[in-house]
Amino acid sequence: MKALSPEFEPYTWATPTDEVARIAGIDPSQVIDRVRLRKGRDDDADGLIETQTDVRVRLYLGGPRAETEVRAILDSVGAASLLSADGCYIVADKASDEMLGTITLSRRGPELPGHVAADANELELTYVFRPHAWRNGYATEAARGLLAYAAAELPEQPVIIVTQTANQPSVRLAERLGFIRVQAFEQYDAEQTLAIARLSTFLDPKLTP
Repeated sequence: MKALSPEFEPYTWATPTDEVARIAGIDPSQVIDRVRLRKGRDDDADGLIETQTDVRVRLYLGGPRAETEVRAILDSVGAASLLSADGCYIVADKASDEMLGTITLSRRGPELPGHVAADANELELTYVFRPHAWRNGYATEAARGLLAYAAAELPEQPVIIVTQTANQPSVRLAERLGFIRVQAFEQYDAEQTLAIARLSTFLDPKLTP
C-alpha cells in the first residue's frame, strides 16, 4: 500500500452501526435538478442487465457477466429485491423515470482492503451508470444529492471512494466531488485508488433546519 496524500491522518471515529438505514426515505430533490433517487423496481431489469453485461461498463469491474446468468438471477428474485439494500438507489431521469444507473452509500467491511478508519466500516460511495448516461454530469449530480442528504441525517464521519486507478473517469468524478486521493493498493490484480472526504463538506443549507 502506498500513500498519495498526507492531508488526512488515520481516522479513529466510533463506527456507527446501522445508520445507513436512516436515509432510506431519501428525498434530495431540493438539491438535484435532472435526476431523482428512488428504490429499485422490477421494471429496472433491462437497465440492471446492461450495467452487468456491457463490456464498456464492466471494463474496470471484473469484466462483463453472461447475460443468461444475469437474467436467470433476475427471473428468480426480481430487480427490486436485488436493489433493496439500505443505501442503494436507482438514479432515474426526473422527466422520464428511466434508469440511468445505480448509486450506493454503504459500509466498507473490514474483510476488504483499503481503509482510513482504525476499525474499518467507513461509509463508501459506489456508482455505476449505463453508457448513454455518461458524460452528462448525472453521476456528479446524483452523488452530491445523496451525500448532501446523508450529511444532513448522519453524524460527521469519513466517506471513501475506491476505484481502479486505470478508471480515470471514475477518478475524475471523485475529484470533482471534492474527494482527495490518499492511498493506492492492490485488489483484484489491479491498483485501486482510495479517495476520502468528510461527510460534513456536503452539507447543503436547503436540507438543514
